[in-house]
Amino acid sequence: MKRIIRWVGLGATAALAACATPADVSDVHAILGSRATSGTPFTQALFQEYQAYTRQQIQTEVEWVDASETARKGLRAGKGEAVPPDELNRRPLPAPAVPALTAARERLMGYFAGGAAERVPAAAAKAQVAFDCWLEQEAQSNVNKPCKATFLAHEPILKKVAPVSAVAAEAGRRFVVTFALGSAQLSAQAQQTLKEAAAAQAQLHAAIVSVTGFTDTLGSADANRRLARQRADAVAAELTKLGVNPAAIAEDAFGESRLAVATGDNTAEARNRRVEITLAGPTWSHGGYGGHAYGGRGQGWGGYYGGGGFAVFFNTGSSQLTPEAIERLKQVVAAQKNMKPKTVSVIGFTDRTGSAATNARLARERAQAVAAEINRQGGSAAAVDARPGETWGMASDGRARRVEILFGY
Repeated sequence: MKRIIRWVGLGATAALAACATPADVSDVHAILGSRATSGTPFTQALFQEYQAYTRQQIQTEVEWVDASETARKGLRAGKGEAVPPDELNRRPLPAPAVPALTAARERLMGYFAGGAAERVPAAAAKAQVAFDCWLEQEAQSNVNKPCKATFLAHEPILKKVAPVSAVAAEAGRRFVVTFALGSAQLSAQAQQTLKEAAAAQAQLHAAIVSVTGFTDTLGSADANRRLARQRADAVAAELTKLGVNPAAIAEDAFGESRLAVATGDNTAEARNRRVEITLAGPTWSHGGYGGHAYGGRGQGWGGYYGGGGFAVFFNTGSSQLTPEAIERLKQVVAAQKNMKPKTVSVIGFTDRTGSAATNARLARERAQAVAAEINRQGGSAAAVDARPGETWGMASDGRARRVEILFGY
């Protein structure tokens, strides 16, 4: 049955009838076509991890029933629910596997009780979904257990309690300004907040200043997207006046699609009428999770940079490492020695502002420069790749001018 499904593709629902119910198939398609709309950084990361795992289950393992269970957990997380890791009694397990899984789950719940989901939400989400996957692999008597390795690799991150100074520094990277109803004009309070953001950017030497506009749900979705963009434009312009290099500003707008406070449609809510400013530095994270998530064939380019992946950024048209990038690579080498990944991949990217030939050369030169620096510092980076022209936002988005370093387990 599995072989037939591989041949006919994911759209052949009739061929799946013997393996999964229509509700199962519907839940899988629902999570693959959606995104988190509310919740904490942890629940949003949890949604992304369950979404990636669902995709892995149907594309590589062709396990639609298991995928539907994963999808349902992910959909709950996408609504802001902190879904707990699976209980051992959900699956028939071989007796020798029970003690290790029991101990691992107890440790995981202890990390959550100690605030790991708040301190390191991406790593906590990764560890939880890796545990669920490990449980499934044991129940299926898989000889290779990549999810166990992923869980154990992320466990040291959950143990570490961030010192007060680090917490304070991270808090100083995030700023929010709000707007009057229907307006993109900066208030006096907003201007003061942006002065603080610009000063923090200069002090931290942040490589990227992410500026993202939002609205409440009052008005049409199209109008709100335009208004969110106008708000982001106003903030970016003010930051430029305050001395922030415009090449470092990565701007985006989501309108009413990502609410800070959940409301119904056509609802005025001041806390949703905002622009969020995030200073990108050594602990910056964005999007899904990069790297070899569950030992499958799929890889994500651009993600939460922590235990399994890192990124360094470049100036326009340049492959020269900045001092901040060199400092970041010191952390990469230290993490590699501590976590001992099986593979270290280095992938170079560009924005879309140059010719295809120029971008291909520049992306590879950036990756080669990073690999050489990692090796110079005592690490190792054997696999070098280039993916020119792939961006996360606008064509000139500063986040696209990067090299990702991904750990594989």
